[in-house]
Amino acid sequence: MAFAAVERLIAFRYLRARREEGFISVIAGFSLVGIALGVGTLIVVMAVMNGFRIEMLHQMSGISGQIGVQGNQNGLEATPDLLARLRAVPGVTSATPAAEGQVMAVTGDQARGVLLRGMSPDDFRARVPLAAAIDGPPDVRERYRNLCRADGDEKVDWGTLKDFGEGFSVAVGRRLADLLHLKVGDRLQLVSPQSMVTPFGVMPRSALVRVSAIFCAGMYDYDANFIYAPLEDAQRLLSLGNRVTTVEVFVDDKTPLREARQGAARAVGQQGWVFDWFQANFGFFAAIQAQTNVLFLVLTMIVLVAAFNIVSSMVMLVRTKTGDIAILRTMGATRGAILRLFLLDGFAIGTVGTIVGVVLGLAFAINIEAIRQWLQHTFGLVLFDQQLYLLAEMPSHITSYEVGAIAGMAMFFSLAASIIPAWRASRLDPVEGLRRE
Repeated sequence: MAFAAVERLIAFRYLRARREEGFISVIAGFSLVGIALGVGTLIVVMAVMNGFRIEMLHQMSGISGQIGVQGNQNGLEATPDLLARLRAVPGVTSATPAAEGQVMAVTGDQARGVLLRGMSPDDFRARVPLAAAIDGPPDVRERYRNLCRADGDEKVDWGTLKDFGEGFSVAVGRRLADLLHLKVGDRLQLVSPQSMVTPFGVMPRSALVRVSAIFCAGMYDYDANFIYAPLEDAQRLLSLGNRVTTVEVFVDDKTPLREARQGAARAVGQQGWVFDWFQANFGFFAAIQAQTNVLFLVLTMIVLVAAFNIVSSMVMLVRTKTGDIAILRTMGATRGAILRLFLLDGFAIGTVGTIVGVVLGLAFAINIEAIRQWLQHTFGLVLFDQQLYLLAEMPSHITSYEVGAIAGMAMFFSLAASIIPAWRASRLDPVEGLRRE
C-alpha cells in the first residue's frame, strides 16, 4: 500500500494532538507502551526458552553424545570391529564405550544413591564439560569453575586427572562433593546392587575408592548425581565383565542427526539398539516445547490486546477530526486517501511501539544473566534455582527469525486494529461532517 506525501504529512500531524485533544494522545501512548512491553516480554521469554533448550542439548550431547548404542540386559560387547564401524559412519567424530549403573556412595554416616559411569581416562579428558574445570585451558577452566562457585565458597581443590585411571580413583561432581563433604584425596565406599558369593554368604559388591578430582559440568543433575571412574574398575564393580552398557557416539554439528543415527543403526546391525538424544529425553524436551508454545500463545494475546487498544484512540481521533475529514473530502480527497491516512496513524503507533519493544527485549535478553544476578544480590531473591532448572546460569539464545516474526506480528495486529476506524472515517458523508461542526 503506497502512501502519498500529503497523506503522510496529515497523518503525522494528527498524531501530534492539540492541548484539547490530549486525552487521545494519552490513549495512543498507552497503546504504544502496551505493544512495546508485550513485544519485549515475548522476545525475552522466547530467547530464554530457546536458550534453555539449546544449552540443555549442548550440555547433554557434550557429556553423553548425540547418539547412543545399547545392547540387551547383559550389556553390549564393544568390540574393536564395532567401534571401527561406528567411527566410519559419515559425520561421526568419536565412539566411546561406557559402563553405567546405580550404586550407593557411603562416606562416614552419610549415604546417597548415585550413577557410576566408567570410561577410559582419555575419553574422560575429551569431554569438555567434565574435564574443563579440572585440567582445561585457563579461560575455559575459570568459566566452568564459576558455574559451580557459590557465595562464600572457600578455595576449592579441583584435583587433577593425572591420577585418574591409576587404581580405583574417581571424579565426583561439585554438588555431590558438597552433599557428602568430600574433598580431593578423601575416600568413600561404593556399594553395587550386584551381589557376590563369599564364605560369609551372598554380599553386595563394594569398593573403597579415592577422590582424585572434582568436576563441574554446569548442570545440577550431573554435578550432584554422577561419579566417573576408570572403565575397567566400573565394569568389575557392576559385574559386567568385558561388556559395557552403552557406546556413546558423537556427531559433528554439520551432519543431520537423523542421517547419523540411520548410519549408526546400519553399522550396529543386530548387535544393539541405536537411539539419539531426543529419543532418550523425549518427555523432557516435549515438556519444554509445550511450555514454550503455551507461553508464546499467552504473550501473543497480551500483544493482541495492546494492539487493539489502538481502536479506542483511533475511534476518538476520527470523531474529533470529523470536520477535517469533511473539508478534505470537499477539496477532492478520495475515500481511499482518507482510509490510508488513518491506517497510517494506527500503523505508526504500532510500529514505534514494536521498535521500542524490540530494542528493550534484545537489551534484556542479551544481559539476562547480569540482570538476574543483580536482582538476586539486591533483593535476596532466587530467580533461577539450579536444582529446579538443572543449569547454573540463565541461558538466552536470540534468533533473528523469531524476532522478525514477533515484530511482524505486532505490526500486523496494529494495522488490523486500525482498519475499522479508518474505514468508518472513509465512509463519512462530507455534508454530515460539516453539519456536526
